Amino acid sequence: MHALVTGASSGLGFHIAKELKMRGYDLILISRNEEKLKTAAEMLKSSIYYPIDLSKDYKEVGDIIEKFKPQVVVNNAGFGIYGDLEDQEWGRIEDMINLNVLALTYITKRAVEILNEGYILNISSVAACHSQPKLSVYAATKAYVAMFSRSLSREMKSKKGVRASYLLLGPTRTNFFKNAGMPTKGLERIMLSPDKVARYAVKKMLRGKRRIVPGVLFKLYCF
Repeated sequence: MHALVTGASSGLGFHIAKELKMRGYDLILISRNEEKLKTAAEMLKSSIYYPIDLSKDYKEVGDIIEKFKPQVVVNNAGFGIYGDLEDQEWGRIEDMINLNVLALTYITKRAVEILNEGYILNISSVAACHSQPKLSVYAATKAYVAMFSRSLSREMKSKKGVRASYLLLGPTRTNFFKNAGMPTKGLERIMLSPDKVARYAVKKMLRGKRRIVPGVLFKLYCF
């Protein structure tokens, strides 16, 4: 059995890959940073990894899915940009939309086309649940992921043995905030542990749960 995880070199993606490895899956790891990806692959004892910039070359993943036919596909790769829209660089916004929306949609489509059974987990965010000043484009991309995955899950229910789930992720102790240029003051006390989130998300995904929300606080936030 194979499991493909994007954004697997660090953060939540690494912990999801680790959890899947513990459950007996052979890992296919994808991330942009080749050095970090190689280190992650060594730590996870995985010989299959592909350094790919999914904001540009996401169609390469279709060939990987065709080759290995993984039983699990996790679309974790993504990033955010914090700040007023007028101050954000268009190139960065474009890369974010390409990664968070286009790459995820394409990889999901290819998985649905190729696989006869298995699981797809798309990583959304609690930012999708309410308006997010200074995270407007990021929140919109994650709202897309949630609605796309929710609709696909219902679409697939009567057609094939592939189950689609989505994770509404609350603030988690990863490099997301640093990379987004976002302050964490006031968030530290409610931040989630990435290893616990990974364990919870994988368990719920394998049980066929469509909407996955770790943490009581965030369940209420996205009620």
